[in-house]
Amino acid sequence: MSAVITLANAVAETLADFHAEVLFFPDYELRDIEEMKVVVVPLAEEYKPLSRNQHEEILKVQVGFLKRGCEDELPELLRTVEGLGLGFLNKPLAGATCVGVAFNPIYSPEHLRERNQFTSVIELAFKQFR
Repeated sequence: MSAVITLANAVAETLADFHAEVLFFPDYELRDIEEMKVVVVPLAEEYKPLSRNQHEEILKVQVGFLKRGCEDELPELLRTVEGLGLGFLNKPLAGATCVGVAFNPIYSPEHLRERNQFTSVIELAFKQFR
């Protein structure tokens, strides 16, 4: 199995309390979302040489959060997402260590305004040495 897929599964296991699942083509209708939906998507593998015999691997996964919501709920939802994202920083998982956490977008104003849907995406970068 690909290292990034193994890592995505490990991230989903870490977020098991939120019923996170690994999906390759996430697609949801708002009417299908009763509680917060957490989706983990394998995103990228990058390789960088360190020497002739060594290289590092940067594995990236995205974690999406979807929930029906309104503006009043935004502060609590943001605290939850930020706390979960920062909880991965420096955390070892599946033979790699989280070296970067990016929130992009921390939330989508368009989704909130137009669909009453909270949408947030965390990009996690893990480094693996070989």
